[in-house]
Amino acid sequence: MPKFTFPKKVYLSGPDCFYLVLEANAQKHQTGNNVVRMVLHFEDDVKAKQLIENAHQSPLVHWLCNITLQKGFLFFKPYWKYADAGNKLKITEHVFGNDHGIPSEILNRNIPLQNSCLLEFDLIKYTSNKTTLIISWNHILMDGRGSGLFIRHLDNPSVVDEKTFPRFFPSSEKKISLFKYIKNMYEVKAFIEKSSQAPIATVASEVKPTNKTFKLKTFAFSTAETETITNNALNNGAKFGANAFLMACCAQAVNTINNKNNKKDTIWLPAPYDGRKRGAQGPIISNCIFFLFYRISPNDLTSIKQTVACINKQMAEQLKIDMPKKYNMLLNMMRHIPLKINSFLTMRSSKGVVASFLFSSAGDSFRDMSGLLNDTISEINIIPPFTYPPGLTFSFLRQNNLLKMNLLYCENNFNTDELSLLESSVQNNLLQNYS
Repeated sequence: MPKFTFPKKVYLSGPDCFYLVLEANAQKHQTGNNVVRMVLHFEDDVKAKQLIENAHQSPLVHWLCNITLQKGFLFFKPYWKYADAGNKLKITEHVFGNDHGIPSEILNRNIPLQNSCLLEFDLIKYTSNKTTLIISWNHILMDGRGSGLFIRHLDNPSVVDEKTFPRFFPSSEKKISLFKYIKNMYEVKAFIEKSSQAPIATVASEVKPTNKTFKLKTFAFSTAETETITNNALNNGAKFGANAFLMACCAQAVNTINNKNNKKDTIWLPAPYDGRKRGAQGPIISNCIFFLFYRISPNDLTSIKQTVACINKQMAEQLKIDMPKKYNMLLNMMRHIPLKINSFLTMRSSKGVVASFLFSSAGDSFRDMSGLLNDTISEINIIPPFTYPPGLTFSFLRQNNLLKMNLLYCENNFNTDELSLLESSVQNNLLQNYS
């Protein structure tokens, strides 16, 4: 590996610290994890081994394997501290039959912040000679978009030096006056308290989870089905992209379960989206995301079209007043607050409910992967963390113009009938004829 002057200290972003709060929440409930996984399926092991070899040679991977989290003291921001402890990338090899399913022991394996390395590779070889490479990392390291940029780096290793830092590490922040921070805090505080005011609908069990295992179900839609979903989004008023329709379909499915259990509470959904500037190729490290918040009352759940209209309206209102950037500024300010106080303030207004369910989308195209690995890769998937509460996550991505949906759930939340109803409801919402 070439000699390189690594950054000794990289401060966590505001969203990084938000996921730090979620990590602490998971430890409190002793359920779920804060791990993101990228799953790459190949027709053979040639390309997978090349990516692994490139990872061994990558100075960025070396940096990732030799950092520790410094949570800060009093009002000092938390940061990643680099010190070359000689830690190497952990790669675990498995041999399975022809099934492309991912074993539960991998899906539920945690990567706690106390680990010597917060990045892990699993290489699965099937008897058919097909190969799956699973890259797992603690969410505080990087977001979904960062993972695409990370794979781009491994597929075509680029020089990591001071000139290319913006591609890999977050840039220095602009200083903001204390007065502006406080003014912004009161404005955002009022908005969040109103948006997340209890009671909030949740599928999480009211008692402490006894079955803490999470399950993953992936639904891959055909070309015709993907086209139907795209048309359904337009027919239901999702004029700013399909995400409003996808969210509405998930909200309606959750509401179906809640109605079955005689719950009529409002659905609350914080939805993340990529906050990088258009065309930006970095950074890889850090969660560069903004949030939009959707409060969906029972009156807005009378139809998919009504729910989409509710989401569209709230999105336009929040963008008009620049709320995502203002909330991000609040998260940046809260980095200076001790973690326990940060956690209390984050969960207070919603009485500990993180969200009614979680939603994420890689957008209309997983753009950082386009053009890469096309000759050898057969399938890509990104699996979000198993967050509890709420213990239910929907995530969407597109590959080669085909839509894929992941349904992640804590087994403690649903019985067999409820799970079957949830699955059929969301699929029917996505695919039914709305014309």
